[in-house]
Amino acid sequence: MSRERDLSDPSFEPSGEELQALATRAFADVKKNHERTLERVRAEIAAERVRVLAALRKTP
Repeated sequence: MSRERDLSDPSFEPSGEELQALATRAFADVKKNHERTLERVRAEIAAERVRVLAALRKTP
């Protein structure tokens, strides 16, 4: 995209190239954010597993 367009203007008809560039920018961080979230969730699960196993060992 050579220049910014007013996407709220209902008369604006973006070209296929402009739509592709917009989508590329809009979703640029999705994979990175997903991987970061997945890493955090896995760490939380691992910590909870340790906590639960320790509690089970203390149970008679």
